[in-house]
Amino acid sequence: MAAPHWRDMRCELCGNDVGYLKPVLIEGTEMQVCPACASYGTPVTKKKRGAARTMTPPKIEPYSGKDVFKDMDKELVDNYGARIREARERQGMSREELGARIGEKTTAVAKMENQELRPSDKKARQLEKTLHITLFQSVEPATVKKRQVRGLTIGDLLKNND
Repeated sequence: MAAPHWRDMRCELCGNDVGYLKPVLIEGTEMQVCPACASYGTPVTKKKRGAARTMTPPKIEPYSGKDVFKDMDKELVDNYGARIREARERQGMSREELGARIGEKTTAVAKMENQELRPSDKKARQLEKTLHITLFQSVEPATVKKRQVRGLTIGDLLKNND
């Protein structure tokens, strides 16, 4: 492609035909302007391009096989609400007093007693210490048997269709 003739070069700001244009940054926009309009902006210098950057794929961490449930050896008892209510009443405390001691609102204490609200582990430990009760029970870890992997047979397909 041939270079544009000098008469084809127009200033993008004033529209005059000029012999050459200067790249200038005017109010955040790069424009090709004549030398007279170049004073309205700052000259743009073309940076030499360096070597192209190659994209490296993100590192994928191998699965460590860490069991997230191994430390979960205790769980909240099923009747935690009744235990909280009975212990509170045995100690002669009102819901307001218990709430003040553990840093909860009276309504939250009432909801815990009615089992509408499950206390966090931290709050349950606080309740245990305040009321001298146990709210957690030990849980046996469930063992999962690994099935022997075998290929699919025609008999398996026929059993599924029936």
